[in-house]
Amino acid sequence: MTPLRSTTEAIVRTLLSLFLTLSFAAAVAAKPAPDFSLKPNLQQSLIEVSQKGPVYLDFWASWCGPCRRSFPFMNELVAQYQPEGLTVIAVNLDVEKQDADNFLTQFPANFTIVYDPEFTIADAYKVAGMPSSYLIYKGEIIEQHVGFREKDAEATHRTLKKLFGN
Repeated sequence: MTPLRSTTEAIVRTLLSLFLTLSFAAAVAAKPAPDFSLKPNLQQSLIEVSQKGPVYLDFWASWCGPCRRSFPFMNELVAQYQPEGLTVIAVNLDVEKQDADNFLTQFPANFTIVYDPEFTIADAYKVAGMPSSYLIYKGEIIEQHVGFREKDAEATHRTLKKLFGN
């Protein structure tokens, strides 16, 4: 075997191994999204995340500093992707609803807000920090972030563009 062929085969094996590893990681990254139903504020209909279209689910609280930056981002998601089928749901975890209402006066939401003061939904999603976001597609979590960083927002935009074929 020539040194060039040996080197080429080693590179091909390495690339194939890397491809299989990344493919497996992507395949196991998606996990079922816990379903829930709650009446959103001032609405009578129930919300279920197992709907077919993508859902951006965000957990927030009035005392959360990064949540102040995530609300304009979620409004942007609604403006850009709601016509294509995206649903944005923000789950508030404040014990006192008035705290959430005061926050929403300063940071209006153009998306559905639900209240979870007993952490029922938060526990099901194993929320680890504020804010925590989950991109759900066909009932599976395909992306999740703890905190709010610009690189995470960019990743969500890339994922949504792929889902919608943009």
